[in-house]
Amino acid sequence: MIKIKNIAKLIEFLQKDFAVFAPIKDGKATAFGQIQNVDEICNAVLNTKKSPKNVFFPQAEVMFQYDENEVKTLTKNDKPIAIWGIRSCDVKSLRLMDKVFGNAHQQPKNKMYHDPYWKEKYDNSLIIGMACNEPSSTCFCHNFDDGPFSEKGSDIFAFDCKDYFVLKGVSEKGKKVLAKFKGEEFTETNQIEKLQKIAESYLPEKQDISKIKEKLDKIWHDPIWDEIARKCINCGACAFVCPSCHCFDVSDEGKGKKGQRIRIWDSCMFSIFTHEASGHNPRGLSTQRVRQRIMHKLNYFIDNYGEHLCTGCGRCVMVCPTNMDIREIVKKVINHKIEDKK
Repeated sequence: MIKIKNIAKLIEFLQKDFAVFAPIKDGKATAFGQIQNVDEICNAVLNTKKSPKNVFFPQAEVMFQYDENEVKTLTKNDKPIAIWGIRSCDVKSLRLMDKVFGNAHQQPKNKMYHDPYWKEKYDNSLIIGMACNEPSSTCFCHNFDDGPFSEKGSDIFAFDCKDYFVLKGVSEKGKKVLAKFKGEEFTETNQIEKLQKIAESYLPEKQDISKIKEKLDKIWHDPIWDEIARKCINCGACAFVCPSCHCFDVSDEGKGKKGQRIRIWDSCMFSIFTHEASGHNPRGLSTQRVRQRIMHKLNYFIDNYGEHLCTGCGRCVMVCPTNMDIREIVKKVINHKIEDKK
């Protein structure tokens, strides 16, 4: 346990061994960025507008530089990453992203390429999750068997008890860090139980999504996709704020005999994403792209990894300029009656 006024001691302690990232102001928005002192931290932010995936999977990342003689990788960070104040839905998103970049495979056990750029940062990181005392109206993490007080995926979990934080070591790594810090280890308190009940009361009624994959398996050619996609303008805002979307492009930038290769975020919502050199585009229609996004998150990812690729953070609901709501899409799909064509 540590008093709010003494939180600087914890941050300074972490900075001895880690590059510490936390919620900060990023222009008019909020994002996770590396901090130098505790005054930069926005602990009151429920969910940053920009997701924390950028810490481990940057929007633009130089993979290597080259000239006519050699290929050079960039100098690595001296310290591993510690990320403070990340909410449970975003902790889960990193765990899902790790399945893609750190432990990629296809079922049953067909191993695929493991991304060294991701693994270097994520494998050695320290994840300090924080409970959500007042979930937003757009939050729906409980639909995916998690909740505002879920500790899964965190190394250390923090409970904000107004005047102090209670710190709980979750993983062995987290317990060792807390032991070195010599803060008071977590003990069960009525205060935390009360905070959890209040937080859960903010959430709407839980939506049963257990049959969503089964339903999606049956409606690939169904006209329902035209109805769902009607409002979408393919701006890609949902993908760029989503903590678990991970589409990217790779491009070379250079002049003469030297340059660099860059990995840049992309989105399956863009018409050019699947545009082939031949001129053919297998997903040339907006309806096809919207279907791809929903199927990837709630169907294909389950096939490979046994989980939905959505954490219920609600960011896509907040930023969509046409008010598309993934919760309503899920409800529409589940309640949709498939016409018998016999």
